[in-house]
Amino acid sequence: MSESVEKNNGTAKKRPGIKIAVISAFYALIIALLCAVTIFFMWKNGVFLPRYITWNNQEDTYNISEENVLFSLKRKRLKITNAESKELIYKTPKEWLVSDFFVTDIDSDGTDDVIMMVWKQGSFGKYKPFWHDEKDNKWTQHIFIFEWNKEREDRLKPMWMSSGLGIKVHKVYVDEKSRVHFTDDAGEETVWQWINWGLTLVEVIPAK
Repeated sequence: MSESVEKNNGTAKKRPGIKIAVISAFYALIIALLCAVTIFFMWKNGVFLPRYITWNNQEDTYNISEENVLFSLKRKRLKITNAESKELIYKTPKEWLVSDFFVTDIDSDGTDDVIMMVWKQGSFGKYKPFWHDEKDNKWTQHIFIFEWNKEREDRLKPMWMSSGLGIKVHKVYVDEKSRVHFTDDAGEETVWQWINWGLTLVEVIPAK
């Protein structure tokens, strides 16, 4: 009788330890899930993008097709508003992270166009080439060019939406001839000019 009581007491003494272990494992699992969710959202918002990227913040007013418009690039988002009424004309989708923008007549038709340097998930748009059967969710850099069209409410008519550039662009600028200059993370500079329909590589300047 006494041995049975001792065994039962021993079992009773072990149960609190098991309970604590289960609770600890549960909280460890919750913490791990929270960390995983946090990391996922950080990745989703581009926190882990390469350090060679130059993120610009700027605000400038332009007169395009007799419209005074304010371009404001802050925290990787671009907004265009009417400079006089302050009415919002356009803002970039939340899925785009904009590192820079330029207003220039890229195709020499007499009207300024809008160029954006954009980071987004996926090298392609809604439709992938038939030969590309892999998942398309990696962060890639793009150059998007828009024609200014007063008939559109948002004014921006897509005219060139590139797939992933494949160049590690550290710096970018547009010269007086409306040619786009890319400098990669190794210092090599490539010069691109709008010819016929699209950007064409016209010059390569080796790294110094």
